Formats: sequence, C-alpha cells, structure tokens
Amino acid sequence: MHAFLLINTNPKEFATKQKAKQIPFRLQKIDDVRELKKFVKFSFALKTAIIIEDIDKATVETQNAFLKNLEEPNKNLIYVLTVSNLENVLPTIVSRCQVIKIQDLRYKMYDKNANYKDALNIKDRGEAIKFVENLIYIDHEKNIFQNQENYLQSLKNLKANGNVSLQLLNLVVKMNSQR
Repeated sequence: MHAFLLINTNPKEFATKQKAKQIPFRLQKIDDVRELKKFVKFSFALKTAIIIEDIDKATVETQNAFLKNLEEPNKNLIYVLTVSNLENVLPTIVSRCQVIKIQDLRYKMYDKNANYKDALNIKDRGEAIKFVENLIYIDHEKNIFQNQENYLQSLKNLKANGNVSLQLLNLVVKMNSQR
C-alpha cells in the first residue's frame, strides 16, 4: 500500500514508523495539487512520505484532482493523509487508502486496568484536549459511558483555558476513585 488515511493518529509518528523521510504538503485547492504533481514527478531514492493533513477540509474539486496521484504511485513514495471527519472525504480516495483508526501513538488505549500517568506529563493544552478526546472516543467505541461526564467536564474546562495540569490531575483523581 502506498497511501494511508489516518484517523486520530499522529502522521509524523506514523511516517517515522514507516522509516520514511517526511515532507509536509498543504492540499486545499487545485493549485496545490498542481504543485504536488510537479514535485512528485521526480523519482525518490529514499522512502518518502508526503504528509497531507486535514484532507477532509480540501474542496471536492481538489480531492478529485488529487486522485490521480493515488492511482499512479511513484516508487519509494507514500502518501500519509489525516482526517478529522471521514464523511468529508471522497469515497474514491478512501478506497485507495489503507484506513488506520488507531489513537495517537503517545497515548495508551484506555481500559479498566490503565493508569493515567501519561496524562500527568502533558503540559500543552492542545495535547491535553487531544488526550481527553481520545478517551471519549475509545470509551464510545467500547460502549462505555460511565466516564463520559468526567471527560466532558475536563474537556470543557481545558477549552475554557483552565490550568492544564490541574484539569488532568483532577481527571486522574476522579478516574482512580471510580475503580
């Protein structure tokens, strides 16, 4: 497979695991696709990952123009696409990609035996929000709803500029007290 569509996954970390040189590329309008075609017409000596984040935010026309890149892969070239909303991606793009729905590799999958030690090391607000959103997503996938109120409250407080460390510590204490 030469194209990957990542849902809630860190594209740079994924490309590193693929042992590929990383080249971020913005793809939102048709002119961007033209620039990409000029760039990828050259051959690559090393495995190279073109990272296109938020492909779901590109116009339908742009996504259609991008399809040719997926249909005619170059040697040593992979595409790593990220998406927040899979419904906004053309089915033809999805069909040409390996869809990967794992969580950001820094965050352990939550289960009943998990500890939240990782949460206490997060200092960045965006990372904290992503961590809590991952917990919501994982529990929702497993049809576990008992923690949703705690998650949503923490998420609300983080988005309202609450202290990151304090909000995550509060979440960890609540989760450990419910075990």
